[in-house]
Amino acid sequence: MTTGKVLDLYMTMPDMIRVGHRMRCEDFDCDMSGIVGGRDYDNGVEHEILLVSQKSYELIEEAELVVDKGILLENIYVDIDLNHLNKGSIIEIGETLFDVTGPCNAYGYLYALAPEIPELIKGKRGIFISPVEYGAVAVGNDVTIIKAV
Repeated sequence: MTTGKVLDLYMTMPDMIRVGHRMRCEDFDCDMSGIVGGRDYDNGVEHEILLVSQKSYELIEEAELVVDKGILLENIYVDIDLNHLNKGSIIEIGETLFDVTGPCNAYGYLYALAPEIPELIKGKRGIFISPVEYGAVAVGNDVTIIKAV
């Protein structure tokens, strides 16, 4: 079984705190409506969680570009490359199960940082995941591929 670790967590805070403010956190709870307490939690549409692998930042660094972690707008940042997982794969983070719902292909805003970044990470920005049930995620949790599709 392939395993890794959660390195960082981020959530976007609701408008009442500061519009669009992204906060680094040590843990958060999540369920089928997203990240509990996050800006888009239970907003009536499916809100997936973006998981980004360390490999995505390594591709940027290999091109001698410098960006801060979190700039890819991930919610969960891990040290294991999961970009090969397709829809229907299942991963476990801590004791929480997640369905992989597909790759993240939104790159437009990255052109403003460096025009090369979208091409460098094309198909490797990250994957969207959705919790199967209520659970908690914390920095340092194990990340395990349960089923790879």
